Amino acid sequence: MNPKPPALQREEWDFTKVPNSELAGCCWWEYARESAFIRDVRQRCLESRRTDAPNDEQLHQDVQKLQSIGDASEVFLRGCFLEPGIIYQSISEKLPHFRHPESHPITGSFPAPWQSLSSGERACRALVASYGKGIAPKPIERTHGHEAEDIAKSYRSRWHEVITAFHKIQKENPGKSEVQLRAEGKLEPYEEIWPSLFWESGCETTVLRIAWARYTNDELVQAFRKWVKKHRPKEIPVPSNKGRKPGDVRTHLTRLAVVRLLSRFRISQILNPKLEETAAILNSAQFSGNKWLDSTKWHDARREAGRLFRELFPFLSTEEKPLSWERPTPRK
Repeated sequence: MNPKPPALQREEWDFTKVPNSELAGCCWWEYARESAFIRDVRQRCLESRRTDAPNDEQLHQDVQKLQSIGDASEVFLRGCFLEPGIIYQSISEKLPHFRHPESHPITGSFPAPWQSLSSGERACRALVASYGKGIAPKPIERTHGHEAEDIAKSYRSRWHEVITAFHKIQKENPGKSEVQLRAEGKLEPYEEIWPSLFWESGCETTVLRIAWARYTNDELVQAFRKWVKKHRPKEIPVPSNKGRKPGDVRTHLTRLAVVRLLSRFRISQILNPKLEETAAILNSAQFSGNKWLDSTKWHDARREAGRLFRELFPFLSTEEKPLSWERPTPRK
């Protein structure tokens, strides 16, 4: 006889008390908790710090995978090398736990439930995810220094490849000018190498020249509109605005709650008003309304949560599913 699983704490599935200002951070955090890979990276970060191990190239690569989704990764990555249960407000070697009253709290909280964190830490982490609307990043922002360095490295590498190919074509076509080679279609315009980096999150970091002194704001906006239409990657179509409003993000969390609830209970148990173990679910504001009396809505919500899990963390292996994906064994 299999032992009964531990009770599912309410903070794992009831997100009604999460304020709008924290919704984006809570969504990233809670979905990240469902990833075995992200949890493993966190544990290896912690072990690396504990053992003062030399540079771990594999760990470095895996952390970079998490960072490939952009700034939102900092919601759960911040403090990944720190011990759980300790509030760090300075990580200097001399005063490792010194608390400055104006500094943001830093803790090794992941993967504890979002609602178990202190209000200060939730506010700090939520700021990272609050760019733009919902769980989307800012549409345009200044980039970081390390990304500028990565752009330069990428550009030099691509430039070397193109120049090498150009010289090869010139040797194969002696006496022909660059203009002739272009007209014959033998030479691609190598000046079209753009210094850009594309991230798995669908963001591009690039270099632009803006003639602020020559054009008005309206003229620059119109020019940028044309530039965006011309250079939007074909593999990234124009998205709808769906899923970016506070109500939409709450829906993402409700769907995750469904995944976790269905990993412990059968739908028939949840919909049984006489079952004391699950009575609190339908009595909660999150699952109120006739909609949740329809079993198909639970299946739909579970499927959509699985789809968003893949969308948020595209670097995960195709085999990885949310940790709460397994369903309870049906009765014979």
